[in-house]
Amino acid sequence: MATKRNEKVKTKRRRGEFFGFLLLLIALLFFVSLFSYHLGERTKERNYCGAVGSFLSGLLTSGFGLFSYLFVFFLSLFAWNCLLGKERKKAITFALKVGLFAFLFHSFLGYLNINQEIVGGFGLILGNFFHYLLGSFGGFILFPGLMVLFLLVFTGIRIPAVRFLLLISHFFSLLFKALRRFFLFFFGAIPNFFRYFGKGKIREETKPVLAGEEGRESPREEEAEESAEEEEDFAQEFVGVLTSEESGEIKNEKELKEEAATLLSKLKEFDIDGEITGILTGPVITRFEFQPAPGIKIQRIESLADDLALSLRAERIRILAPIPGKAAVGIEIPNKKRKIVRLRPILESGVLDSSPSPLSFVLGDTITGEPYIADLRQMPHILIAGTTGSGKSVCINCILSSIIYRSTPDEVRFLTIDPKQLELPVYDPIPHLLGPTTTDPQSAPKELDRIIQVMEMRYSDFARVGVRDIESYNARSQELGRKKKPYIVVVVDELADLMKTVKEPQEMERRITRLAQMSRAVGIHLILATQRPSVDVITGLIKANFPCRIAFQVASKTDSRTILDMNGAESLLGMGDMLFLPPGKGEPIRLHGAFISVEETKRLVNLWAKRYLRELLKGLTRNPGKKAEEIVKTGILEILINKEKASIEEERKRLSEILSEEIADKLLSLDYHIPLEEEAEIAKIKKEEVALIGEIDEYFAEAARFVFQLREASVSMLQRKLDVGWARAGRIIDQLERAGIVGPYAGSKSRRVLVETEEELEKILRRVLRQ
Repeated sequence: MATKRNEKVKTKRRRGEFFGFLLLLIALLFFVSLFSYHLGERTKERNYCGAVGSFLSGLLTSGFGLFSYLFVFFLSLFAWNCLLGKERKKAITFALKVGLFAFLFHSFLGYLNINQEIVGGFGLILGNFFHYLLGSFGGFILFPGLMVLFLLVFTGIRIPAVRFLLLISHFFSLLFKALRRFFLFFFGAIPNFFRYFGKGKIREETKPVLAGEEGRESPREEEAEESAEEEEDFAQEFVGVLTSEESGEIKNEKELKEEAATLLSKLKEFDIDGEITGILTGPVITRFEFQPAPGIKIQRIESLADDLALSLRAERIRILAPIPGKAAVGIEIPNKKRKIVRLRPILESGVLDSSPSPLSFVLGDTITGEPYIADLRQMPHILIAGTTGSGKSVCINCILSSIIYRSTPDEVRFLTIDPKQLELPVYDPIPHLLGPTTTDPQSAPKELDRIIQVMEMRYSDFARVGVRDIESYNARSQELGRKKKPYIVVVVDELADLMKTVKEPQEMERRITRLAQMSRAVGIHLILATQRPSVDVITGLIKANFPCRIAFQVASKTDSRTILDMNGAESLLGMGDMLFLPPGKGEPIRLHGAFISVEETKRLVNLWAKRYLRELLKGLTRNPGKKAEEIVKTGILEILINKEKASIEEERKRLSEILSEEIADKLLSLDYHIPLEEEAEIAKIKKEEVALIGEIDEYFAEAARFVFQLREASVSMLQRKLDVGWARAGRIIDQLERAGIVGPYAGSKSRRVLVETEEELEKILRRVLRQ
């Protein structure tokens, strides 16, 4: 009996060793196949395990991404268990625990919509499923909570230990904050100290005045000195809040020669002979200037873009055939290590400061790494298109940041429209804006009408003075005894959403076209951006009046032709890679857009807000700089920008705690965004027109609300509704027309109602009934 039992044990052990060794071989095969696949050897000829390895790794990676390595882990675990002859229950239990935690983590990454190469197709399916069940925020609560709970149970950590770890982390957090404040104060005080003593005008009885302390000078002298120093140092402060770190490095000559030799060998494989006559390398791509041998058509080279990308293992290759002005074909290959183009180094280079135009801005670097500056006055309008994540919104931020870097509100003003409510509202605190960002699509036509009225008023002013454009007017402003007129930049982010949601898209197109055709001479410029460059959004009329265009990565050649009238944008790399078509040029220039993060933008906006608030508080309080910084830091600036906010009373109290109640009321009575000079004249004319209405009919308000609901107006309609005579109904219609509620007489048709929203109607009624 004992002998039989021993034989069974030996047989079982041999079987376990056999299966363990087999599983270990399979695990090794899986690991080598996956590792080879992720090194880039994805074809069966190049995979270390041949066709089998290529098939297995491709199947697992497409389904599970990097989580495919879990199969290697599980196989190795069971193989080790079989070889050592240990109990299978423990191994199975451990594998189930690891698999459950991996499932939670995998689902959470899919919920976060991480790249498919990491989570695979199965992960994205799980993510979409849980996104449908839990919404946009439920997963952020459920998955981390379940994973922490699982770890507590799995590792045996008790709650007191967790509390202890939290206390330790809190202690180090406080220590870090204290050290950070110390170093910020220490390294911030030293430059101020030397700057003060570097003036050369220090009297023996005066001492340096630190922020927050009372000096011996009078308040007016102190404020004047602060203002002078701010004007002198604002540009340095502006650049100082930007990030300067860069990643990536430029290729050396040896690497470029090796890549050129590889490219020539790949072209020979397709029977394309020739030579490399020049190499241009930059932060993102390298352009090889290839001169084909006689008799080779450039169409053959153009058709090899995808084949070369496959052979060279490049993301995308763009072929420029031929290079304008050269007897060569440009083959643009992405760099393996991409360098991020930052805005700060370009501003520090002084290239932008050398431009005399207040509308000059930074676009990015050329393919050779040189800064590229453009002037909106010369364009005079820009049309921007690109898919989500291509760099379109970052480009708009870079343009606006470049302009406010060197231009004051007296020189440039902005009107911003953003139906998505994501990108442009961050600029609301800067004084350059004509008002808070318009986020309601139905209010956008009214804002464009506002700019059209300013344009017409400026044309009238220029005609009276006898000048043709804004530059001539501003040059003669001192002679004429008038203020200089600022440039106006209208920025519309996501034109497609706007055209889709407004009630009358054709009227929106008409307004944009009229501005684009006539506004350049009076200093008004448009920047339109869309992520859907279709022909129903970018119509022929709009394209004809926007000769300057910027195309980021788009989905297809059709979209590229819509924005640029040529192919090419579909081959861009994304993340700021763009084709810029200057006005009057036949071929676009490839640029790499400068990057500015949302946090950097907020810091720039807060810097301008503090500077402007300090000007508003001068003469109202003793230490305007400190008070302005405190208002911005506490986050109650919104009450000054949008005085119709629901929580105004609560924020008014917080503002009164920083200032006095009297000063807070004075500050709230001021216009944060100062209206244009033309708008004051337009308001005066409207007031005079309202005064011409004369004695208001008692049915005026009822008639106005009635026609607003029906969206049309006529004398007979009011006669029936109000039960009045024809003559009286006609007088009411005339009063509605003078008040701007209905349009002029249109013959047999009903009059058009001009008011778009109920709020606008009530505002007109309050104004008219007050007369």
